[in-house]
Amino acid sequence: RGFSVLINWLRGLNATLVVEDSSGNAGASVACYAARAGLQACVYVPSSAALPKKAQIAVYGAELVEVPGPREAATAAAVAATRLNKGTRYASHALQPAYLLGQMTCAWEIWEQLGRQAPDWYIAPVGQGGQLLSVWRGFQHLHRAGLIERLPRLIGVQAEPFTPIYDAFHDGLNKASPPCALLGQNSADGIAIAQPLRSVTVLAALRRSGGDVIAVTEEELLDAQMELAEQGLYVEPTSATVAAAIEKLKPQLDSKQTVVAVLTGSGLKKTPILD
Repeated sequence: RGFSVLINWLRGLNATLVVEDSSGNAGASVACYAARAGLQACVYVPSSAALPKKAQIAVYGAELVEVPGPREAATAAAVAATRLNKGTRYASHALQPAYLLGQMTCAWEIWEQLGRQAPDWYIAPVGQGGQLLSVWRGFQHLHRAGLIERLPRLIGVQAEPFTPIYDAFHDGLNKASPPCALLGQNSADGIAIAQPLRSVTVLAALRRSGGDVIAVTEEELLDAQMELAEQGLYVEPTSATVAAAIEKLKPQLDSKQTVVAVLTGSGLKKTPILD
């Protein structure tokens, strides 16, 4: 959704090459839509990115550049490459407003599928926070148009040790603080963001909605992944964080309330190692 709008917009600006940095999923999306639009794509990923995600990027014909070091190193490399080449556009899902416009349609589809109603709760993983923020804005549009009576409460989910939004929210800060030391790794690579670029607007949306941010451990998210699989839902660890968060949220939930949880990352994107 987001890249469908973003790539079309960049093509309208006469871009010939689009550059993105990603842990994998966003990179695959930009590679897909760039191929469909007839544009060249170059995607920078951490060298530690999951092999299935790297394969999906490459199969669409994009140039795949693996960058050693933390996630932020891939971002720095992508930004530098964009500045070097005329006709190149930075197709960043973390920065470009057109991406958010495309993602807003998620809120409208949820509204349609719930019989033209908003959910009571909307729960999603948070890295940069674009998915949560765009859906919030989509529901705001519905509310301003008089199509829903109330807005959903937002629940953002982060996985330790990458919890900048969680820390800022519970410390009463308006902006996430940079980490004091280099963070380790976890299985939820899709949200392993140490310095989210949209922290100010994401935190404001969470508070405006009366929502919360929940942090889950590696053990909790992997347990949740297995529990979802037992229900026939095979999702990657990033998506499993949502199920782990719901367990912590249960005391606040009412059986009459509607809860929408985002489980859009396939388990095939990051398969577990079997003994």
